[in-house]
Amino acid sequence: MGKHTSFQFKQFTIEQEHAALKLGTDAVLLGAITSFENPTNILDIGTGTGILALMMAQKYNCHITAIDIDEGAVTDATYNCNNSAWKDRISVQLCSLQEFAKEQNHTFDGIICNPPFFTNCLKNSNESKTNARHTTQLSSQDLFLNAKKILSPTGAISIIIPQSERLTFAAYAQEVGLYLTYECSIYPFSDSKEPNRCVLTYSQIWNNYKKEHIHIREDKTTYTHEYKELTTDFYKQI
Repeated sequence: MGKHTSFQFKQFTIEQEHAALKLGTDAVLLGAITSFENPTNILDIGTGTGILALMMAQKYNCHITAIDIDEGAVTDATYNCNNSAWKDRISVQLCSLQEFAKEQNHTFDGIICNPPFFTNCLKNSNESKTNARHTTQLSSQDLFLNAKKILSPTGAISIIIPQSERLTFAAYAQEVGLYLTYECSIYPFSDSKEPNRCVLTYSQIWNNYKKEHIHIREDKTTYTHEYKELTTDFYKQI
């Protein structure tokens, strides 16, 4: 693994030499914001470098299953998870959510996904990047339909998407009978008028809906106090 591709967190290291999409703020935000209630197992859909699987393993003492359709991502995720303190309770598999859901005979208390969400923009010429960024291999509808099949009755699904896609995802979630229980609007800067991302948590049971927001940066070089506080268990320093 090339040293130039690594990123050091407090309790684990991410190597990202082969994954189509590299580590980004979205995944770290999702992992830090997501809160599951005493999960016995968690599924990470489209694991990429394995960042979310590792963040969940750090947060919760349970088994984590990570899946991805990109061979390069599975190579990196397997390496990263095997070199972590939690290697005995993380498994990485090369398969699609559709295949995975079809084969399962047990459910998950927590499902986390930084999904392919660009539905209407130009596709990348690199096929792996296209699959990772766009809904060509996993539509919003497929995500919710298959995730619900393997979600435990009291479990939750947590995703991060662009604010522009929120209504699309909301419609498909409602279609399969999932309820929005938590929403965090993410503003890129402290003076941003509109959020550009949101973290959404869905459940099969209607609970009290909770809404929060967070601002990421004061300016191009400085993170806000709230973002530093949110990620303090993970980042060495930012």
